[in-house]
Amino acid sequence: MKKMCSEYIIPGMMLAKDVTGLDGSVLLEKGKVLDDKDIKLLIDAGIDYVYVTIKEKEEEERFLLNIAEDYVSKFFMYVNPDSKFVSELFKIVVELVFDGLKKGLELPCEDILRAKHVERMKDLFFKDMGGPEDIVKHELSLASFPDVYFRLKKLLDSGSASAKDIAEVVSSDVALATKLLKLVNSPLFALAKKVTSIEQAVALVGEEELTEVALGLSAIRYFKDIPSELMDMKTFWKHSLSCGIFSKIIASYVKDVNEETMFTAGLLHDVGKLILFKNMPYSTVETLIFARENMVPMVEAEEIVLGFTHTDLSNLIMESWEFPDEIRDIVTHHHSPRGANFKKGAIILQVADNLANAIEVSRGGKYVVPGMNDEDFDELNLPINALRPIVEKHNQLLDTILATIL
Repeated sequence: MKKMCSEYIIPGMMLAKDVTGLDGSVLLEKGKVLDDKDIKLLIDAGIDYVYVTIKEKEEEERFLLNIAEDYVSKFFMYVNPDSKFVSELFKIVVELVFDGLKKGLELPCEDILRAKHVERMKDLFFKDMGGPEDIVKHELSLASFPDVYFRLKKLLDSGSASAKDIAEVVSSDVALATKLLKLVNSPLFALAKKVTSIEQAVALVGEEELTEVALGLSAIRYFKDIPSELMDMKTFWKHSLSCGIFSKIIASYVKDVNEETMFTAGLLHDVGKLILFKNMPYSTVETLIFARENMVPMVEAEEIVLGFTHTDLSNLIMESWEFPDEIRDIVTHHHSPRGANFKKGAIILQVADNLANAIEVSRGGKYVVPGMNDEDFDELNLPINALRPIVEKHNQLLDTILATIL
Protein backbone atom coordinates (compact mmCIF):
# COMPACT_ATOMS: atom_id res chain seq x y z
CA MET A 1 0.00 0.00 0.00
CA LYS A 2 1.35 3.43 -0.97
CA LYS A 3 0.21 6.94 -0.14
CA MET A 4 0.10 8.92 -3.39
CA CYS A 5 -0.95 12.40 -4.50
CA SER A 6 -4.02 12.29 -6.73
CA GLU A 7 -2.21 13.96 -9.65
CA TYR A 8 0.44 11.20 -9.70
CA ILE A 9 -2.03 8.31 -9.93
CA ILE A 10 -1.90 6.24 -13.10
CA PRO A 11 -4.92 4.36 -14.52
CA GLY A 12 -4.82 0.74 -13.42
CA MET A 13 -3.86 1.40 -9.80
CA MET A 14 -6.21 -0.04 -7.17
CA LEU A 15 -7.54 1.80 -4.12
CA ALA A 16 -6.28 0.32 -0.84
CA LYS A 17 -8.77 2.35 1.24
CA ASP A 18 -12.19 3.96 0.73
CA VAL A 19 -12.06 7.58 -0.49
CA THR A 20 -14.52 9.85 1.28
CA GLY A 21 -15.76 13.32 0.40
CA LEU A 22 -16.05 16.35 2.68
CA ASP A 23 -19.49 15.20 3.85
CA GLY A 24 -18.17 11.75 4.79
CA SER A 25 -19.83 9.92 1.92
CA VAL A 26 -17.80 7.32 0.03
CA LEU A 27 -16.70 8.62 -3.36
CA LEU A 28 -14.76 5.55 -4.41
CA GLU A 29 -14.60 2.20 -2.65
CA LYS A 30 -11.58 0.18 -1.60
CA GLY A 31 -10.63 -2.28 -4.34
CA LYS A 32 -11.70 0.01 -7.19
CA VAL A 33 -9.31 -0.15 -10.15
CA LEU A 34 -8.90 3.49 -11.11
CA ASP A 35 -9.40 4.86 -14.62
CA ASP A 36 -9.02 8.37 -16.06
CA LYS A 37 -12.57 9.31 -15.02
CA ASP A 38 -11.91 8.28 -11.40
CA ILE A 39 -8.66 10.22 -11.27
CA LYS A 40 -10.41 13.35 -12.58
CA LEU A 41 -13.08 12.89 -9.92
CA LEU A 42 -10.45 12.77 -7.17
CA ILE A 43 -8.72 15.91 -8.42
CA ASP A 44 -11.98 17.83 -8.96
CA ALA A 45 -13.17 16.83 -5.48
CA GLY A 46 -10.00 18.27 -3.96
CA ILE A 47 -8.71 14.92 -2.70
CA ASP A 48 -5.00 15.58 -2.18
CA TYR A 49 -3.90 11.98 -1.83
CA VAL A 50 -5.18 8.40 -1.67
CA TYR A 51 -3.81 5.01 -0.70
CA VAL A 52 -3.25 2.66 -3.61
CA THR A 53 -1.96 -0.84 -4.15
CA ILE A 54 -0.58 -2.67 -7.16
CA LYS A 55 -0.83 -6.44 -7.26
CA GLU A 56 2.03 -7.50 -9.52
CA LYS A 57 5.59 -6.41 -8.68
CA GLU A 58 6.48 -6.03 -12.35
CA GLU A 59 3.41 -3.87 -12.90
CA GLU A 60 4.21 -1.83 -9.78
CA GLU A 61 7.72 -1.07 -11.04
CA ARG A 62 6.34 0.03 -14.39
CA PHE A 63 3.88 2.37 -12.67
CA LEU A 64 6.53 3.80 -10.33
CA LEU A 65 9.00 4.35 -13.16
CA ASN A 66 6.34 6.30 -15.10
CA ILE A 67 5.61 8.42 -12.02
CA ALA A 68 9.33 9.06 -11.46
CA GLU A 69 9.83 10.18 -15.06
CA ASP A 70 6.78 12.47 -15.03
CA TYR A 71 7.73 13.96 -11.67
CA VAL A 72 11.39 14.61 -12.47
CA SER A 73 10.51 16.14 -15.84
CA LYS A 74 8.83 19.05 -13.97
CA PHE A 75 12.25 20.08 -12.65
CA PHE A 76 13.94 19.87 -16.03
CA MET A 77 11.45 22.03 -17.95
CA TYR A 78 13.81 25.00 -18.04
CA VAL A 79 16.84 23.20 -19.47
CA ASN A 80 17.81 21.98 -22.94
CA PRO A 81 16.60 18.36 -23.28
CA ASP A 82 19.11 17.73 -26.08
CA SER A 83 22.08 18.52 -23.83
CA LYS A 84 24.16 15.42 -23.12
CA PHE A 85 24.86 16.70 -19.59
CA VAL A 86 21.17 17.35 -18.90
CA SER A 87 20.14 14.03 -20.46
CA GLU A 88 22.53 12.03 -18.28
CA LEU A 89 21.57 14.01 -15.18
CA PHE A 90 17.87 13.41 -15.88
CA LYS A 91 18.44 9.65 -16.09
CA ILE A 92 20.37 9.63 -12.81
CA VAL A 93 17.65 11.57 -10.95
CA VAL A 94 14.85 9.40 -12.38
CA GLU A 95 16.66 6.32 -11.09
CA LEU A 96 17.09 7.90 -7.64
CA VAL A 97 13.40 8.91 -7.45
CA PHE A 98 12.35 5.45 -8.71
CA ASP A 99 14.45 3.76 -6.01
CA GLY A 100 13.01 6.17 -3.44
CA LEU A 101 9.43 5.39 -4.47
CA LYS A 102 10.09 1.67 -4.09
CA LYS A 103 11.31 2.39 -0.54
CA GLY A 104 8.29 4.53 0.36
CA LEU A 105 9.30 8.04 -0.74
CA GLU A 106 6.27 10.39 -0.70
CA LEU A 107 6.53 13.01 -3.43
CA PRO A 108 5.24 16.53 -2.65
CA CYS A 109 1.77 17.16 -4.08
CA GLU A 110 1.31 19.86 -6.72
CA ASP A 111 -0.09 22.48 -4.30
CA ILE A 112 2.96 22.17 -2.06
CA LEU A 113 5.41 21.90 -4.93
CA ARG A 114 4.18 25.12 -6.53
CA ALA A 115 3.47 26.91 -3.21
CA LYS A 116 -0.12 27.65 -4.27
CA HIS A 117 -1.42 28.42 -0.79
CA VAL A 118 1.47 30.31 0.77
CA GLU A 119 0.45 33.62 2.36
CA ARG A 120 1.87 36.65 0.56
CA MET A 121 4.09 38.96 2.60
CA LYS A 122 5.18 42.55 2.18
CA ASP A 123 8.60 44.12 2.58
CA LEU A 124 9.49 47.72 3.32
CA PHE A 125 12.73 47.55 1.32
CA PHE A 126 11.93 46.44 -2.22
CA LYS A 127 13.79 46.58 -5.51
CA ASP A 128 12.89 50.19 -6.34
CA MET A 129 14.14 51.39 -2.95
CA GLY A 130 17.76 50.26 -3.20
CA GLY A 131 20.13 47.96 -5.05
CA PRO A 132 22.85 45.46 -4.16
CA GLU A 133 25.28 48.20 -3.05
CA ASP A 134 22.74 49.56 -0.53
CA ILE A 135 22.02 46.11 0.86
CA VAL A 136 25.70 45.23 1.30
CA LYS A 137 26.44 48.62 2.88
CA HIS A 138 23.62 48.02 5.35
CA GLU A 139 24.88 44.49 6.08
CA LEU A 140 28.42 45.72 6.75
CA SER A 141 27.08 48.28 9.21
CA LEU A 142 25.42 45.52 11.27
CA ALA A 143 28.15 42.93 11.73
CA SER A 144 31.77 42.07 11.01
CA PHE A 145 33.15 38.89 9.54
CA PRO A 146 34.95 36.74 12.18
CA ASP A 147 38.29 38.30 13.07
CA VAL A 148 40.17 35.00 12.91
CA TYR A 149 39.94 34.97 9.12
CA PHE A 150 41.52 38.41 8.73
CA ARG A 151 44.32 37.44 11.11
CA LEU A 152 44.96 34.34 9.00
CA LYS A 153 44.87 36.39 5.80
CA LYS A 154 47.36 38.90 7.24
CA LEU A 155 49.72 36.05 8.06
CA LEU A 156 49.48 34.57 4.58
CA ASP A 157 49.92 37.95 2.90
CA SER A 158 53.11 38.50 4.90
CA GLY A 159 54.76 35.64 3.02
CA SER A 160 56.63 34.47 6.10
CA ALA A 161 53.96 32.55 8.02
CA SER A 162 54.88 29.10 9.30
CA ALA A 163 52.56 26.19 9.99
CA LYS A 164 53.01 26.93 13.69
CA ASP A 165 51.99 30.61 13.23
CA ILE A 166 48.81 29.62 11.36
CA ALA A 167 48.02 26.91 13.90
CA GLU A 168 48.26 29.44 16.75
CA VAL A 169 45.74 31.77 15.11
CA VAL A 170 43.30 28.98 14.24
CA SER A 171 43.62 27.43 17.71
CA SER A 172 42.67 30.74 19.30
CA ASP A 173 39.15 30.00 18.05
CA VAL A 174 38.37 26.70 19.75
CA ALA A 175 35.12 26.03 17.88
CA LEU A 176 36.76 26.68 14.50
CA ALA A 177 39.80 24.55 15.34
CA THR A 178 37.60 21.66 16.44
CA LYS A 179 35.53 21.73 13.23
CA LEU A 180 38.63 22.03 11.06
CA LEU A 181 40.19 18.96 12.66
CA LYS A 182 36.97 16.97 12.27
CA LEU A 183 36.68 17.99 8.62
CA VAL A 184 40.32 17.25 7.77
CA ASN A 185 39.95 13.80 9.39
CA SER A 186 36.74 13.08 7.47
CA PRO A 187 36.47 10.91 4.33
CA LEU A 188 36.29 14.14 2.28
CA PHE A 189 40.05 14.61 2.63
CA ALA A 190 40.86 10.90 2.88
CA LEU A 191 44.27 11.48 4.49
CA ALA A 192 46.51 8.47 5.10
CA LYS A 193 46.76 9.05 8.86
CA LYS A 194 44.74 10.76 11.55
CA VAL A 195 45.53 14.43 12.09
CA THR A 196 45.76 15.37 15.76
CA SER A 197 46.78 19.05 15.62
CA ILE A 198 46.09 22.13 13.53
CA GLU A 199 49.82 22.46 12.83
CA GLN A 200 49.82 18.95 11.39
CA ALA A 201 46.70 19.78 9.36
CA VAL A 202 48.43 22.84 7.87
CA ALA A 203 51.45 20.73 6.93
CA LEU A 204 49.34 18.06 5.22
CA VAL A 205 46.62 20.17 3.57
CA GLY A 206 48.57 23.38 2.86
CA GLU A 207 48.58 26.89 4.32
CA GLU A 208 46.34 28.62 1.78
CA GLU A 209 44.09 25.59 1.40
CA LEU A 210 43.43 25.26 5.13
CA THR A 211 42.88 29.01 5.44
CA GLU A 212 40.29 28.90 2.67
CA VAL A 213 38.46 26.04 4.37
CA ALA A 214 38.57 28.02 7.64
CA LEU A 215 37.00 30.92 5.72
CA GLY A 216 34.08 28.71 4.69
CA LEU A 217 33.51 27.44 8.21
CA SER A 218 33.66 31.00 9.60
CA ALA A 219 30.94 32.07 7.16
CA ILE A 220 28.58 29.44 8.56
CA ARG A 221 28.80 31.05 11.99
CA TYR A 222 28.37 34.56 10.60
CA PHE A 223 24.91 33.69 9.28
CA LYS A 224 23.67 31.72 12.29
CA ASP A 225 21.02 34.29 13.33
CA ILE A 226 18.70 34.14 10.30
CA PRO A 227 15.14 33.40 11.59
CA SER A 228 14.15 29.76 11.10
CA GLU A 229 10.66 30.75 9.92
CA LEU A 230 12.26 32.40 6.88
CA MET A 231 14.99 29.91 6.08
CA ASP A 232 15.74 26.42 7.38
CA MET A 233 19.46 26.94 7.82
CA LYS A 234 20.23 23.23 8.03
CA THR A 235 18.59 22.75 4.62
CA PHE A 236 20.48 25.75 3.24
CA TRP A 237 23.88 24.56 4.46
CA LYS A 238 23.13 21.00 3.38
CA HIS A 239 22.67 22.27 -0.19
CA SER A 240 25.79 24.44 0.12
CA LEU A 241 27.83 21.55 1.52
CA SER A 242 26.47 19.27 -1.21
CA CYS A 243 27.70 21.80 -3.76
CA GLY A 244 31.07 22.00 -2.02
CA ILE A 245 31.51 18.22 -2.01
CA PHE A 246 30.51 17.95 -5.67
CA SER A 247 32.93 20.79 -6.52
CA LYS A 248 35.83 19.09 -4.75
CA ILE A 249 35.12 15.71 -6.36
CA ILE A 250 34.77 17.20 -9.86
CA ALA A 251 37.99 19.21 -9.34
CA SER A 252 39.85 15.93 -8.77
CA TYR A 253 39.04 15.04 -12.41
CA VAL A 254 40.18 18.39 -13.83
CA LYS A 255 43.74 19.63 -14.32
CA ASP A 256 45.09 22.83 -12.73
CA VAL A 257 42.23 23.31 -10.26
CA ASN A 258 42.67 23.32 -6.48
CA GLU A 259 40.24 20.95 -4.77
CA GLU A 260 40.11 22.86 -1.46
CA THR A 261 39.48 26.15 -3.26
CA MET A 262 36.58 24.53 -5.09
CA PHE A 263 35.20 23.03 -1.85
CA THR A 264 35.17 26.48 -0.22
CA ALA A 265 33.68 28.11 -3.32
CA GLY A 266 30.92 25.49 -3.32
CA LEU A 267 30.25 25.97 0.39
CA LEU A 268 29.90 29.73 -0.12
CA HIS A 269 28.30 29.81 -3.57
CA ASP A 270 24.93 31.05 -2.26
CA VAL A 271 26.22 33.47 0.38
CA GLY A 272 24.39 36.26 -1.46
CA LYS A 273 21.07 34.54 -0.72
CA LEU A 274 21.80 34.78 3.00
CA ILE A 275 22.52 38.50 2.66
CA LEU A 276 19.10 38.81 0.98
CA PHE A 277 17.37 36.89 3.77
CA LYS A 278 18.99 39.06 6.44
CA ASN A 279 18.11 42.35 4.75
CA MET A 280 15.07 41.70 2.53
CA PRO A 281 13.42 38.70 4.17
CA TYR A 282 9.90 39.03 2.79
CA SER A 283 10.91 40.02 -0.72
CA THR A 284 13.26 37.04 -0.78
CA VAL A 285 10.43 34.73 0.24
CA GLU A 286 8.48 36.17 -2.70
CA THR A 287 11.27 35.07 -5.05
CA LEU A 288 11.12 31.55 -3.60
CA ILE A 289 7.37 31.44 -4.15
CA PHE A 290 7.68 32.84 -7.69
CA ALA A 291 10.33 30.23 -8.55
CA ARG A 292 8.12 27.39 -7.31
CA GLU A 293 4.87 28.69 -8.80
CA ASN A 294 6.41 29.12 -12.23
CA MET A 295 8.98 26.30 -12.06
CA VAL A 296 11.89 28.57 -13.01
CA PRO A 297 15.43 28.66 -11.53
CA MET A 298 15.91 30.82 -8.45
CA VAL A 299 18.38 33.10 -10.21
CA GLU A 300 15.74 33.91 -12.87
CA ALA A 301 13.09 34.52 -10.21
CA GLU A 302 15.43 36.95 -8.40
CA GLU A 303 16.06 38.93 -11.57
CA ILE A 304 12.30 39.21 -12.22
CA VAL A 305 11.15 39.94 -8.67
CA LEU A 306 14.11 41.90 -7.27
CA GLY A 307 15.85 43.27 -10.34
CA PHE A 308 19.21 41.74 -9.34
CA THR A 309 20.51 38.35 -8.20
CA HIS A 310 22.23 36.78 -5.20
CA THR A 311 25.49 36.62 -7.18
CA ASP A 312 25.55 40.43 -7.38
CA LEU A 313 25.49 40.51 -3.58
CA SER A 314 28.04 37.69 -3.26
CA ASN A 315 30.50 39.67 -5.36
CA LEU A 316 30.14 42.84 -3.30
CA ILE A 317 30.18 41.26 0.16
CA MET A 318 33.17 39.03 -0.68
CA GLU A 319 35.05 42.03 -2.03
CA SER A 320 34.33 43.95 1.19
CA TRP A 321 35.47 40.99 3.28
CA GLU A 322 38.68 40.71 1.20
CA PHE A 323 38.01 37.13 0.17
CA PRO A 324 40.55 35.59 -2.25
CA ASP A 325 39.95 36.87 -5.79
CA GLU A 326 39.67 33.35 -7.21
CA ILE A 327 36.90 32.28 -4.83
CA ARG A 328 35.03 35.56 -5.30
CA ASP A 329 35.24 35.31 -9.10
CA ILE A 330 34.13 31.67 -9.18
CA VAL A 331 31.17 32.28 -6.84
CA THR A 332 30.10 35.44 -8.68
CA HIS A 333 30.05 33.68 -12.07
CA HIS A 334 28.74 30.21 -11.21
CA HIS A 335 25.55 30.96 -13.20
CA SER A 336 27.47 32.68 -16.01
CA PRO A 337 30.95 31.11 -16.24
CA ARG A 338 31.81 32.69 -19.59
CA GLY A 339 32.34 36.02 -17.84
CA ALA A 340 34.70 34.62 -15.22
CA ASN A 341 38.44 35.19 -15.00
CA PHE A 342 38.75 31.74 -13.40
CA LYS A 343 36.45 30.17 -15.95
CA LYS A 344 37.27 26.52 -15.30
CA GLY A 345 36.47 26.91 -11.60
CA ALA A 346 33.20 28.70 -12.39
CA ILE A 347 32.18 25.88 -14.74
CA ILE A 348 32.98 23.26 -12.11
CA LEU A 349 30.82 25.15 -9.61
CA GLN A 350 27.99 25.42 -12.15
CA VAL A 351 28.11 21.65 -12.75
CA ALA A 352 28.19 21.08 -8.98
CA ASP A 353 25.20 23.38 -8.41
CA ASN A 354 23.19 21.54 -11.08
CA LEU A 355 24.09 18.19 -9.53
CA ALA A 356 23.23 19.37 -6.02
CA ASN A 357 19.84 20.72 -7.15
CA ALA A 358 19.11 17.58 -9.15
CA ILE A 359 19.93 15.24 -6.27
CA GLU A 360 17.65 17.25 -4.00
CA VAL A 361 14.74 16.54 -6.37
CA SER A 362 15.08 12.86 -5.45
CA ARG A 363 14.77 13.80 -1.77
CA GLY A 364 11.68 15.99 -2.01
CA GLY A 365 13.37 19.23 -3.12
CA LYS A 366 11.11 21.83 -4.71
CA TYR A 367 13.35 23.90 -6.99
CA VAL A 368 14.16 23.28 -10.64
CA VAL A 369 17.54 22.42 -12.13
CA PRO A 370 19.13 25.63 -13.52
CA GLY A 371 20.92 23.91 -16.43
CA MET A 372 24.09 24.83 -18.34
CA ASN A 373 25.62 24.82 -21.82
CA ASP A 374 27.26 21.69 -23.19
CA GLU A 375 30.02 23.92 -24.59
CA ASP A 376 30.97 24.96 -21.06
CA PHE A 377 30.73 21.40 -19.75
CA ASP A 378 33.03 20.21 -22.54
CA GLU A 379 35.76 22.61 -21.42
CA LEU A 380 36.31 20.44 -18.36
CA ASN A 381 37.08 17.35 -20.48
CA LEU A 382 34.96 15.47 -17.97
CA PRO A 383 33.61 12.20 -19.41
CA ILE A 384 29.82 12.08 -19.27
CA ASN A 385 30.00 8.61 -17.74
CA ALA A 386 31.92 10.11 -14.78
CA LEU A 387 28.70 11.72 -13.48
CA ARG A 388 27.37 8.51 -11.92
CA PRO A 389 30.49 7.72 -9.84
CA ILE A 390 30.68 11.40 -8.86
CA VAL A 391 27.07 11.26 -7.60
CA GLU A 392 27.72 7.96 -5.81
CA LYS A 393 30.79 9.30 -4.01
CA HIS A 394 28.92 12.49 -3.05
CA ASN A 395 26.04 10.48 -1.60
CA GLN A 396 28.46 8.44 0.49
CA LEU A 397 30.05 11.57 1.95
CA LEU A 398 27.21 14.07 2.44
CA ASP A 399 25.60 13.03 5.73
CA THR A 400 28.94 12.33 7.41
CA ILE A 401 30.39 15.72 6.45
CA LEU A 402 27.14 17.53 7.34
CA ALA A 403 27.34 16.14 10.88
CA THR A 404 30.95 17.33 11.07
CA ILE A 405 30.31 20.92 10.00
CA LEU A 406 26.92 21.79 11.57
